[in-house]
Amino acid sequence: MAITKSLLVKDLKLDLGNFRTVHQADEEHAANALIAIHPSYFWGLMESLLDDGYSPTENIIVIERKGGDLIVKEGNRRIASLKVIQGIIKNIQLPDNIQDKIDVLSAEWRAENQSVPCTVYPETESEFVDKLVARTHGKGEASGRDPWNAVARARHGRDHNKKSEPALDLLEAYLQFGKSLSPEQAERWSGEYPLTVLEEAAQKLVPLLGCKSPLIWLRNTR
Repeated sequence: MAITKSLLVKDLKLDLGNFRTVHQADEEHAANALIAIHPSYFWGLMESLLDDGYSPTENIIVIERKGGDLIVKEGNRRIASLKVIQGIIKNIQLPDNIQDKIDVLSAEWRAENQSVPCTVYPETESEFVDKLVARTHGKGEASGRDPWNAVARARHGRDHNKKSEPALDLLEAYLQFGKSLSPEQAERWSGEYPLTVLEEAAQKLVPLLGCKSPLIWLRNTR
């Protein structure tokens, strides 16, 4: 059964397995990956938080694991933004206008935004929480939410629903083994790429490469 309560931002942990991105090593990498996918959306959200504070009606959905870790399942961008603002997550290159606003934050703002309202589910209800989050983001129907794009939907389908997603497999293999991408490009493509274009290209590449799939060819040439 879920419990609704206020929790300190510093005690919440970003979901390093967020379907928007490939698995991240830590919160710093997770925040940078979220920024890379949609910079204007992320900075717009952060600026709104700086101007107006956190809305008390916007509950963060959290899974409490058996060891006590509180993992954010819905609201990762909001918590990432608050952690950057509060200096909990560091090494984030901020736009000048955002940095200027952080530099002059009042003590009152900082006190009021140390905690956020959360709906906390036990780890045993992870399946239900996944359906809840997928319903919110997967179809892009909820106002104020950044809908999952093709990559996030495919990653959810593959990793959670065990569906075959060959275009996503090919994209992630290229991000891992390809040598022509900058780190910034790889980070952005891991969360935002037109998979339908890749699917069409893969169908044309298979007979030309003389193997069962482009994924096999890419792995064999790494």
